[in-house]
Amino acid sequence: MSARLTYHAALVAMTLLAAPAVAQAQKLITEDAKVKEIMVQSLISTRLISECDTIAPRKAQLKKQTAEMVAYIDETGYGSAQIILLRDESYLAQLAQAADDMLSARGVDPNNTKALCAFGTAEIAGKTALGKLMKNR
Repeated sequence: MSARLTYHAALVAMTLLAAPAVAQAQKLITEDAKVKEIMVQSLISTRLISECDTIAPRKAQLKKQTAEMVAYIDETGYGSAQIILLRDESYLAQLAQAADDMLSARGVDPNNTKALCAFGTAEIAGKTALGKLMKNR
């Protein structure tokens, strides 16, 4: 497994394996922008939670995000063969790179723990979508 794969991302992927499919989707789930956004948020929030002593998860929000993603995937009609692609090593590497790119675009060095923690604290204070997944300890 990728070193960047986080507990929450794994939980999301495993939960989705159990989701029923309405109909087979025409595009790949790995190309779905909404799925990618949620997975990247999950990676970043879990990274901040694990690296920053002052940041904790908002478990209810993380569960809500997972439930919304499962509902979206169900409505979209992605089947189990598509959902399995969320665990693909190359896809996980793409997500990790997208997370780093997003942080860099926001002026945060993804390799600087102090900067990451400051970013996380600012996201929490700003009540952004990402910040709502976390809380201050």
